[in-house]
Amino acid sequence: MKKLILILGMVLLAGCSTKFTYNNLDWLVHWYVDDYVELSDQQEKLFDQHFANWMDWHRNQELAKYVEHLKRLRSDIEKGTLTAQSIADHLWTSRQHWERLRDHVSPELAELAKNLTDDQVKSLFDELNEENDDIAEQLAEAESKSEAENEKARIADIEDGISDYIGKLSDKQQAIIKQHAPDFHGTRALWLRYRRDFQQAARALIDKRNDMPDFEAQFIALLTHPDEFRSTDYRQLQLQNTALYGRMLEQVFYTLSDKQKNKLINKIDDMISDFEYLMRND
Repeated sequence: MKKLILILGMVLLAGCSTKFTYNNLDWLVHWYVDDYVELSDQQEKLFDQHFANWMDWHRNQELAKYVEHLKRLRSDIEKGTLTAQSIADHLWTSRQHWERLRDHVSPELAELAKNLTDDQVKSLFDELNEENDDIAEQLAEAESKSEAENEKARIADIEDGISDYIGKLSDKQQAIIKQHAPDFHGTRALWLRYRRDFQQAARALIDKRNDMPDFEAQFIALLTHPDEFRSTDYRQLQLQNTALYGRMLEQVFYTLSDKQKNKLINKIDDMISDFEYLMRND
């Protein structure tokens, strides 16, 4: 169910695909859910009703918050006031967008979970376990590589992520990334442990759904408090990585050429335009 919330978060996709993604989210979600659970006609009808309500709420109440946030980000960039602290603030605001979405849909997801059959529950968690095994294999493959190879891959990932927004990186920008890359902590193994623990707790709850009068309340609490399943080490490393990423982006920001800065602003303007269009057209 947590992964279903993630697909709902696809509305945050940037670029020219935003309007297409948003307006076809019902189809995309059905396509995604079918990979995990085959819903009955009655379950699908109930899901469609909930989904229509979620979309109305999101279009009428959330998109304006995204636009306001993006305009503040644009202002920071134009004024040259994008610092490590302001980057951290923007990341926190983005997290709040996600949490509002998660909290809003959780009650209906709990209702849907309560009405799953035993076969559907088995199908869902069998698929999730297969995904976990695939992730574990990827981790083992990464661990078999040298530190130099993994660092090279990390640098490439960071460079790709940043160049998507500002274009080709200068030598100085690449040097900044290479300077910071060794200090990032790998958290994928800790994330997988968190993912498995969360899923195990969800499975334990769902297996008792017919014998628990307060099942839906407990399942909502599970969905809306996922941090309880993150280890102390995982949370600390996440905070350290986020702070490091902010410091790195601040340094990169002050090396932007006019062309790169304009590309970044245009990217944000496109997102604002898409969201404003979606607010006007339901």
